[in-house]
Amino acid sequence: MTRIHQLPGVESLMDMVSPGALLSFNTLRLRLGINAATARLWLDQLERLHFCFRVEPFAGRLPRALRHAAKLYLWDWSCVANAELRFENLIACALLRWCHFAQDWGGEDLELRFVRDKERRSVPFLLVLDGKPRLLVGTAAGEAGALGPLRYFSQRLRVPAVLAAAGCKAAAESTGVKVVPAAAFLAGIP
Repeated sequence: MTRIHQLPGVESLMDMVSPGALLSFNTLRLRLGINAATARLWLDQLERLHFCFRVEPFAGRLPRALRHAAKLYLWDWSCVANAELRFENLIACALLRWCHFAQDWGGEDLELRFVRDKERRSVPFLLVLDGKPRLLVGTAAGEAGALGPLRYFSQRLRVPAVLAAAGCKAAAESTGVKVVPAAAFLAGIP
């Protein structure tokens, strides 16, 4: 913390953080007028202070999968202005808490990742156990959301897919993707 001398710059970085968006250090450095190493240092410090956390991409054996850019989420999801992003951030926090629980209590290597390919198909969350994909999770602030990417990656990775929908009243299945009410999904997380 003592290496950070420009607190107004860090505050500007905090304002620029867009939950669920791909993290680009090049964009941050250009907008803040700093070098990439400084942007990384500031973001690392914000993570240590539990302001935000990163979700890394999963590539596995997927062709044309995004491999380098992480996504950023805030620990305090309630301060996200956009309702859809706030809901996605809430699910991210709940899934990361599940990963921490599995690591702390069961000694399992459960990780939170996301999947995106160069055709811009993406699923916000993938739970990976011991390096192997286990569950795809999509989010929708309304009754339903985009099922195409969930279906596509579910078939490629051979894992079940769940869409947690905030406006959904009852669970349903749509061509291999289980759509569940967000409250029921969140209640099922250990």
